[in-house]
Amino acid sequence: MPQNFIRGDVDQGFLLPPDVRDWLPDGELAWTVKDAVDSFDLSGFKRSYRANGQGAAAFDPALMVAVLLYAHAVGVRSSRAIERHCVRDVAFRVLAGNRVPDHATIARFVTRHRQPLQELFAQVLRVCHEAGMVRLGVIAVDGTKIAANASWSKNHTSASLAHQVAEEQARYDQLAAELLDEQTRIDAAEDAEHGDDRGDELPPPLRRRAERLARLKEAKQRLDDEQAAAVAEQEVRKAEWQRRKDAGTRRGAQPGEHPPGRNPDKDKPPRANATDPDSRTMRGGRGLVQGYNAQAAVTEDQLIVGQTLTQAATDAHQLFPVLDDAAEQLNQAGIEETPDTWVADAGYANEETFTEAETRGLRLLAPMISDERRAAGEDPAGDKPLTSRPATARAQDRLRTPEGTEKYALRGRTVEPVFGQIKDRQGLRQLLRRGLQNAKTEWSLACTVHNLRKIHAHRLATA
Repeated sequence: MPQNFIRGDVDQGFLLPPDVRDWLPDGELAWTVKDAVDSFDLSGFKRSYRANGQGAAAFDPALMVAVLLYAHAVGVRSSRAIERHCVRDVAFRVLAGNRVPDHATIARFVTRHRQPLQELFAQVLRVCHEAGMVRLGVIAVDGTKIAANASWSKNHTSASLAHQVAEEQARYDQLAAELLDEQTRIDAAEDAEHGDDRGDELPPPLRRRAERLARLKEAKQRLDDEQAAAVAEQEVRKAEWQRRKDAGTRRGAQPGEHPPGRNPDKDKPPRANATDPDSRTMRGGRGLVQGYNAQAAVTEDQLIVGQTLTQAATDAHQLFPVLDDAAEQLNQAGIEETPDTWVADAGYANEETFTEAETRGLRLLAPMISDERRAAGEDPAGDKPLTSRPATARAQDRLRTPEGTEKYALRGRTVEPVFGQIKDRQGLRQLLRRGLQNAKTEWSLACTVHNLRKIHAHRLATA
């Protein structure tokens, strides 16, 4: 008797047309993503396409959005990797309807629809609200540094950038002349030379030179603008000091000749990155990072209700931009409830922030020292006299109460784990795209799919 095996016959055709819905079991994350996308208003995407249907057919925005959201949710962020998964991965094939958008189409879709992709955050938040998942009691705010797609070794001073711009411009001009001469000799082979391109683009070598030259010029211009702004601000300080002196109300030392941190004889010259000029050098949890400062406002259930991304190196003045962003996104999601308490770590604590919070009628809990020092039993104010900072003193008094201590303790188990989930599950430890606007889109997508994962967990728990 022959051995009894279940064999896989690759030559066996389907007896009936296949239904991709039979390929993926219930309870998979892909179904949650598809259901959410089916409820979205995608008019922001569709407006960029011709209403009369002329031209080549484009992939349905619902298909592209579903594939993108699921890809980011499972840590697949490269457009080439997404294309491969649309061939090999069942969940991707289900969401793509057995279609395979190529990597160039995926990349162009993200670039073309940056704003609508960012607006998906509020639509997912609305789905969370409809599922009864949004509880706005205590909201924790924090920031995390995310590395840019930029080389640390490409941070240059203004003098270095000026030298590189001159060299690159000379190379560009030389290469342009050589390539233009060559193109006149190979018109007959133009199709083979350019492939699917129109044929009127810059040749690839010249295109790369032009992009590099543009980035170098942008980095140099940024340093020049910052230097000019610092000098102008220093002149204002000196004029104000002189005015007070003449009026007999002088306070403090006379401002120096050079802006703070920009004395060419003492200070290191500022630098800009030639790979991603929008990125900044920041201090993260593991040392210096060339990247961006990502901010999030998170509920007790680890739902993100507000998010933004900034070039600011510290959190000192980022609280209210995050709060305003959260208020706008909650309003777009149709959520009228307002938070009871906001909590933030010592990086946000300063007299200006506490004063603004009181002006807005917000209950803000933030210590003046690190959580490690508070856990060791130190006073939240660090035993510093706060007679000249009344709003800070009142905030620290609130934090000393049992209720304040209990609510502030929520911060450590709400917002910080969210950053860990985004970086580990979604793989967002470094951005793929360059430039501030592209970075904002990536961070917005990360927060959107984090909430989608929460919806999926909620559906499984309540099934």
